[in-house]
Amino acid sequence: MIKTETSTPGSAVNQQQDWQLLFNMLPDIRQTRRFGRLVGSKKLPDGNMSLPFWLEDEIVSKFFNTAYLLGIVSVFDWASWKEGIDILNNPDADFNDYDLETLCKLLTFVVRCDKFCEGYLINCFETGKMTLVIEAMQSKVYAYQLIG
Repeated sequence: MIKTETSTPGSAVNQQQDWQLLFNMLPDIRQTRRFGRLVGSKKLPDGNMSLPFWLEDEIVSKFFNTAYLLGIVSVFDWASWKEGIDILNNPDADFNDYDLETLCKLLTFVVRCDKFCEGYLINCFETGKMTLVIEAMQSKVYAYQLIG
């Protein structure tokens, strides 16, 4: 099932098989220790230096593409969403305390922020935050499946 970015976050809760595309990545994410690396910064023939950039590993690219494919990345003013910043900066945040819409917004925040702060998505994987968000999403989707 392919959705557009204008989908309501979590609108595919009843489509367990679609969410499984994301949740099936969890074992690989948990086993990965390095999600990307900084490359570049070479001296060019003209004496200038090339700028370094983050090169993400395959699991990060797969996650990114899956999030867009499922329509999890939502359209909202993520850059002004103070609550999201506070949640992500809180080392004691329990992502299970948030509803599926908020979790989708957190995922959106991280993915969109990475476009302006290269390496942020990699960092969120390496610190374990993305794993925790995806696990919390999985709990919510499975709970909705049991109720619905």
